[in-house]
Parts: sequence; structure tokens; C-alpha cells
Amino acid sequence: MENQFSQEDDDSCGCSCHPGSGARGCAGCGDMHGRFKMESMDPLEMVMPMWYKASFAAYSQLMTEKLKKRIEAASGPVMDKMADALMESIGKDWQAMIQKSSAKKELHEKLAKIMGESSQKQK
Repeated sequence: MENQFSQEDDDSCGCSCHPGSGARGCAGCGDMHGRFKMESMDPLEMVMPMWYKASFAAYSQLMTEKLKKRIEAASGPVMDKMADALMESIGKDWQAMIQKSSAKKELHEKLAKIMGESSQKQK
């Protein structure tokens, strides 16, 4: 009987061959998804899949940062104006909710007072 060691429960490597699918054994990363035999616990074989997975993640993060810089350069001022307009609207909505809440609280207090007076008269 062979003992086998799983490198981790998440078999997805993050490569472009199968992003997020967890597919095993694609051409680009077949070795990464293999199982390690306990009797051949070569440390290099154990860490290489981690390095590959980390490199895919790092490249993806770098690409995201590069795109963010270009989007900022191309559309930053417009997006700033849009964000300002959105924040202004959210601020107005917030103030309206506070006023509505105050009006409900005031009504609640008036109704409680009326009900209190009514119950005193009935005694």
C-alpha cells in the first residue's frame, strides 16, 4: 500500500490554462498537480509547485498594477469627478435618512405621549 501526501487541498495553480477551475494536469503545469509519494519526499519537488503558484500570482498582481496605472493615467480625472459626484449623492442620501429617522422618532414620541395621556384618562 502506497502512502501519498497531498501538497494542499486547493489544486488550482492560477495559470492561464485553467484559471480557478482546479483542473489537474494541464500542459503548462501538469507536474504541479501531482501527488507526492511519502518515500520520495524530495524537498525540491515539494517546494517547486509552491514557487510556480507564487509566480503565477505575482505576475497576475503585477499585471493588475500595470493596468491600474494606465487606467489612472487615461481616465483618472474623469473617474475622480465621478467619485466626487457619487460621494455628494451618498452624502445627500445619508442626510435624508437622518432627517427621516428624526421625523419617525418625533412621531413615535408624540404617539407614545398621546397613548400615555389616553390611558391616564381611562383610569
